[in-house]
Amino acid sequence: MEIAFWQGFLILSVIATVFVIWPTIVVRRDRKSELQTDSHTEASEVVFEDHIKELEDTHSRGEIDAAQMEELRKDLEQTHSSELSAAGSENDKPIIANFRTRLPVLCLVLVFPLLSLAIYSQIGSKSDWEIYTTSVSRGEVKTPEERRALTRKLIDKLHDRLDDKPESVQNWYLLANAATEVADYDEAVRAYGKILELQPGAAQITAEYAQALFLRAGKTVTPEVRKYTELAISMDPNSPTALGLAGIDAFQSGAYQKAIDSWQRAMRQLNPKSQASKVLADGVKRAESALRKSGGKVADNSKASGNTEGLEVEVAVSLDKTGVSAEPDHHVFVYARAWQGPKLPLAIQRFKVGELPKKLVLDQSMAMAAGMDLSSFPQVEVVARISKSGSATPAPGDWQVTAGPIVLAEQRDIVNLIIKEQIQ
Repeated sequence: MEIAFWQGFLILSVIATVFVIWPTIVVRRDRKSELQTDSHTEASEVVFEDHIKELEDTHSRGEIDAAQMEELRKDLEQTHSSELSAAGSENDKPIIANFRTRLPVLCLVLVFPLLSLAIYSQIGSKSDWEIYTTSVSRGEVKTPEERRALTRKLIDKLHDRLDDKPESVQNWYLLANAATEVADYDEAVRAYGKILELQPGAAQITAEYAQALFLRAGKTVTPEVRKYTELAISMDPNSPTALGLAGIDAFQSGAYQKAIDSWQRAMRQLNPKSQASKVLADGVKRAESALRKSGGKVADNSKASGNTEGLEVEVAVSLDKTGVSAEPDHHVFVYARAWQGPKLPLAIQRFKVGELPKKLVLDQSMAMAAGMDLSSFPQVEVVARISKSGSATPAPGDWQVTAGPIVLAEQRDIVNLIIKEQIQ
């Protein structure tokens, strides 16, 4: 990706150089008149006319006869013609004739690329692109050592970017996840805390913050962990992360049936084939065994009933033709993202406006980055947006519609989206 960036930069720099040099080096006589004033020719005409008038006045005063006047007129005309020819030859030369006059242009050629780099380093998104490509590469490596090295690299890039743009919730979230992966729980807690400062009241982030506190405390439910777990459940009773922590808290305190209920409830929000669901199922079995050993009886309704298929959501997209202005070749992006959390699409499809109305299915195979798919969040928001520029990033003038929150594990009906609102 780095090589591709520099190749593109060099190509654009060469094009810019040609635009600068071409008019000054290659412009010929017929174009030069548009770039230079013809002051020399005008001055020559004025002098020629003055001499002719002076010659006529001399003849009228009788100082020269007609033959002399005619001979002197011919001399003046020949001189004038020679001067015009010399000026024409000069116009055939390039505008820049020597190194000293070429020097400003050569400097300009060097300044253009350097100035472009300086501007791009300040307002460009190369850092965000590097973060994205590094994040994607983590899902493509084959060994844990390679993934760990890329994760460390990603963390360093995120630190640098967040120093410049500390308000980026998405980058803070990526940092929290990456730090958790390499067991840097202090950093994970810091990152989740920063997100909550930027987006207070986000249930999923609150739950993940509680989980980071739990891991930092050596997998112990501290009063602080319990506080944020209960807060997350109060905001989202179906949060699998918070329910998982609540089950651990209940199990450690001997409330086995409560642990079973919490874990089974969490399992109903997850893909049963996911690793998280399997871990919760093992926890339910241990809690049931402990409950029986303590003389209790497992409730008849304690069996999990979650989905047996991968998570997906069916969407029908149409266009409100009475109020929306869009061309058939404009792009339509349909994607699902976390209801409360980072805005990175968890599943996405793209097609043209000319294909509307259209039905489609968003599933876990359509994730943009490894580890960030429909199984990552229990509730999502579905978005359909028309992009005039063809970019996946929302921009003023785009048309869109959103629907949510949608609980994926419980969603059975098709989600109908009618695009009719314009982004201002």
